[in-house]
Amino acid sequence: MTAALADCRFCIDGHMPAGRDDYLGELFERCPECVPECPDCNGLAVFPANYNSPLELVLDLLTFRLGPVFCPGCLGVTSLISLGPARPDEGTIS
Repeated sequence: MTAALADCRFCIDGHMPAGRDDYLGELFERCPECVPECPDCNGLAVFPANYNSPLELVLDLLTFRLGPVFCPGCLGVTSLISLGPARPDEGTIS
């Protein structure tokens, strides 16, 4: 860790809080003061704190019929997309 990163007043280890999302939970973003901006997403991607891997996030979002869009440069989440309407047989009582 560089001295600049250790002394940053805005972040912890290059990430800073970015709010909360109903589906993604607590979010972090890269610190604009001490981490270079990702050229692919212009620093707009967020990183959900509650997941250990992208696969965990994908599997959890499938329950809501949502899919994450990952930035190819930093692998942060740039948006969520709908995977379509619920199947006709879901949620019906026979």
